[in-house]
Amino acid sequence: MVFLGDFNAVRSRSKRKGIRVGVDHSSEIVGFNNFIDANLLLDLPIVGKNYTWFKSNGSTKSIIDRVLVFEEWLVR
Repeated sequence: MVFLGDFNAVRSRSKRKGIRVGVDHSSEIVGFNNFIDANLLLDLPIVGKNYTWFKSNGSTKSIIDRVLVFEEWLVR
């Protein structure tokens, strides 16, 4: 099975730049990583881009587009 899309969540603080100081996204990060781990999914790396979403003025950028797959899917 493959999950592909804009998850609107990051896996670490380094994957989101330009957010307001003082905003804590740690529960979002932990929750998203727990979802991936609990479902035994692999997060395939994105090639060619450092970020997949940009605010129109360029002040904010994130990696939120993902391809999540079951490991079994890769070995078939």
